[in-house]
Amino acid sequence: MGLSNRIGFFSTLLKDRILGGATPLVVILNVTFRCNLHCGYCYGQYFDRKDKDFTTEELLGLIDSLGKMGTRSITLGGGEPLIRDDIGEIIERIKARGIECGFNTNGVLVPQKIDALKKADMICVSIDGPKEMNDLNRGEGSFEKIMTGIDAALDAGLKVHTTTVLTRHNCESVDWIVDMAREKGIQAEFNLLFHQSEDKSDSDRFMAENDLFRKAVNRVADLKAEGAPILFSEDVYRYVAEWPDYRKRLIMGEEPDFDYIPCYAGRFMMFIDADGRVYPCVQLIDVFDALDFRDVGIERAWENCGDHSCKACYFPCFNEFNKIMSLNPKVVIGQTLSTLKGH
Repeated sequence: MGLSNRIGFFSTLLKDRILGGATPLVVILNVTFRCNLHCGYCYGQYFDRKDKDFTTEELLGLIDSLGKMGTRSITLGGGEPLIRDDIGEIIERIKARGIECGFNTNGVLVPQKIDALKKADMICVSIDGPKEMNDLNRGEGSFEKIMTGIDAALDAGLKVHTTTVLTRHNCESVDWIVDMAREKGIQAEFNLLFHQSEDKSDSDRFMAENDLFRKAVNRVADLKAEGAPILFSEDVYRYVAEWPDYRKRLIMGEEPDFDYIPCYAGRFMMFIDADGRVYPCVQLIDVFDALDFRDVGIERAWENCGDHSCKACYFPCFNEFNKIMSLNPKVVIGQTLSTLKGH
């Protein structure tokens, strides 16, 4: 996020925190269900979905509306968003509205779509470790394509970081990922398995024992403390390392019996799935009674997001977000320094 955009972000956040307002500062927008990989732990099982994509006009109108609502950051995802032929036009509209554009991709199509991607502020490429570990998670033959995509993005001068989902197959990949990030001059992000509703619970077979997850996340925190190029704060990874039971990914409808990071999803963050349904957070797919913005308008769909019962989760990305939204001084300063350094 550029400095001027970050100033606007924090000024709106401070105003809303004081006055009790709610602005969708951060939006995750899935632009397609289609995907060219078959990751077994996919939270939406998008490779099995046959839903029709948004039209270009629907997405451009949505972006215009989000700009008027005060959105400062839109991250495009899917499915695999690079599958869309109009992805360059979508990125251009986001930038034209003065909104930061992030991009989540599996990396496979990056070389072919590099011209469109050059307009984005940042791309996040998914990779889960060295070849054998990665391919157990993300499908045979995916490793080479992902690495080629990362190199193509870097050669084009794009700002890149990686994201790694820790599973039973790759908890030992943390050091390899960090070494790769150091070598390429980028940052690495680590996450755990997303929540899935009961009819999409295939990711359960990727769950590791609690001790193995805890060891891996503590290793991430240790490396962060040593100055490794890892996205998110050490405090957040320590929090995740102390999560009571990784089989319970969300705590809903009850107060956690431990010191937890309060959730600001639905007040400052919105997730829009590729079927038009609008959620407070991606982890509430099929759990929250979401409204389709095409039926009720994005303002009404966003208003609905304020009424959810999720209290806490173990997901590093969203807990970093919640730390920022709570105006945690250490995390806010870290984010500001990251901006000034261009990371």
